[in-house]
Amino acid sequence: MKIAVVMDPISKINYKKDSTLLLLNEAQKRNHQLFYIEPQDLFFKGDIPSAICSDISVKMNPENWFALENEREISIKDVDVVLMRQDPPFDMEYVVNTYILEAAEQEGVHVINKPSTLRSFNEKISILEYLEFCTETIVSSNRNIITNFIKKNKKVVLKPLNLMGGQGVIKLDNNDKNLQDNISNATENHKQKVMVQTFIDKVYEGDRRILIIDGMPSQFAVVRTPSDGEFRGNLAAGGIATTEILNDRDKFIAKSLSSDLIKRGVSIAGIDIVGGYLTEINITCPTCFRELQDQQGINLASNFFDYVESLKV
Repeated sequence: MKIAVVMDPISKINYKKDSTLLLLNEAQKRNHQLFYIEPQDLFFKGDIPSAICSDISVKMNPENWFALENEREISIKDVDVVLMRQDPPFDMEYVVNTYILEAAEQEGVHVINKPSTLRSFNEKISILEYLEFCTETIVSSNRNIITNFIKKNKKVVLKPLNLMGGQGVIKLDNNDKNLQDNISNATENHKQKVMVQTFIDKVYEGDRRILIIDGMPSQFAVVRTPSDGEFRGNLAAGGIATTEILNDRDKFIAKSLSSDLIKRGVSIAGIDIVGGYLTEINITCPTCFRELQDQQGINLASNFFDYVESLKV
């Protein structure tokens, strides 16, 4: 199969943690032809979805993990599968890339995850479809609405809607002297909506990332525990990763979401659970494949490409 991957510069990845590298390595082991595309190199040529790409080969080598050659222009409709692994921020450049990939999809290319779903199924706001699993939540930029929510709940976590890796996530307390300044800064002077949720004290025990491939959750969760002085368990924020077998609550939430994810064309998802509450549904570029393989010997990249190879091309 001809498989293209859209990803941020591979030269800048964290070799020890990067899940996309693991996916590329698995595809290479299966003798698929690989095309490497950086986000800025997707474009429309008239109405033809196109890209500047390079052939890529990878190694699981910390000193030299990739090689690129033969840079050229292609029509994306000439590949079989596109893996959309571009990291947020989810801005207009990201949105336009989903339009380009959607046009390729209409030509018969399998795009993972589905471009229209990437646009409409925001990783934060999407949990509001599953309120039975969530702590109390609002999405607003209004000073009074946010302030009243904090007064009621005492401690909250505030999250930007378009970032990743814990960026911009802050903890607020009703007694904070700089509460209004913090709200104003986070909402860009009350013009940018944010998500505000009741703070879950069990976050210090770690948040649980559960990867779901074609509707099937992994048997183990990656538990990301905050470093000293932090409440964010994100690995990009210094969290420490361990693995634990799924508990009953994990299984129930994952099973409840799985069929919806399949219907939406989400073949790779990473759901986050804190203290038994669903906090995010990650579909842009879910990570933690490496942690499962390194700590449990679970190769979800192999499961994923079993699914890819079952697609009709």
